[in-house]
Amino acid sequence: MTSELHLVLDRWGLEPAGTIERTESGTMNDTYVVTTARRRVVLRRHRRTDRRQIEWEHEVVAHVRAGGVPVPAAISTPDGEFVVGHGGRWFSLFTYADGEQVERTCLRPGHARAMGTTLAHIHHALADVPHPPPAKNQPAPTPEESLRRMEDLVALIERRDREHTFDQCDAWMVDRLRSRMTWLASEGAQLTLPEAPAGAARLTHGDYQETNVFFAGAGAGASSEVRVAAVIDWDKAEVRWPAEEILRALDYSLLLAPELCSAFVDGYRSVSPLAIDDLDLAADIRTFDAAHSTWLPEEIYLHGNDRVRQFVRPGPFVPFNRRWHELRRVLATS
Repeated sequence: MTSELHLVLDRWGLEPAGTIERTESGTMNDTYVVTTARRRVVLRRHRRTDRRQIEWEHEVVAHVRAGGVPVPAAISTPDGEFVVGHGGRWFSLFTYADGEQVERTCLRPGHARAMGTTLAHIHHALADVPHPPPAKNQPAPTPEESLRRMEDLVALIERRDREHTFDQCDAWMVDRLRSRMTWLASEGAQLTLPEAPAGAARLTHGDYQETNVFFAGAGAGASSEVRVAAVIDWDKAEVRWPAEEILRALDYSLLLAPELCSAFVDGYRSVSPLAIDDLDLAADIRTFDAAHSTWLPEEIYLHGNDRVRQFVRPGPFVPFNRRWHELRRVLATS
């Protein structure tokens, strides 16, 4: 693998690489930190096979950089190419991100506020991207369809038990799926997918969470000192309602912790208005999506992507709107 990466790097005409280290944070793309005698750069082996999609990602990166969002710059080859093909895969090279990543459990209110402020700037910068792709409008699944997918996944995971490869993560996943199936067959059977406000959808980052954010400033998280130094991984940029991306970040990165979420929302509102009624509607959309989504178990057990096992949590399924209502009381009075 290292020899292949050296061949790819030769296309950029860099000075010889001293070390090439794969990062552990990426869950979909393969990312390598390359150290030479002069600098550090980041080589990315894209998961996508369509070069046009990768070139679109580069256009988005260039646009938000021009809008003032801190994003590592793509590095072109001497021939002016930003995307290089090798062995049936596509590669890009980027400047090394400033700042440092902070683990989810170590995030403080200052980090959360900086994340919210930067996301508002991202939404502003993306609002005028020319020729964005159409929004994904897939038919909402029925409870019966989702239950069948979950039943198949449970059977697939439990097969690992018979093959003596069943571990604690598998047990958590089975418990979570079974409890979700129980809820979906009863309380969730009447759940419908709400619609976002007409005309409100626009291009968003698509995967805004702490693993894609680099911070600079006080490690203790004082809001006056912490800032976002870089935002990476723009390959999931998609057209959707920005309020949904806000809710996703509050859930994924901040685990709906009231103090952190209040700081995030305050940071966002320091740049752009954000109504609690919009968050309510986004929470209803997220409730439906979370009840029906089988992305995580499919990624692990059908596609063999064990790097996303980090997102499997213990405990039974709890509908998002139930957890949201506890947080809403805090945000509505902040």
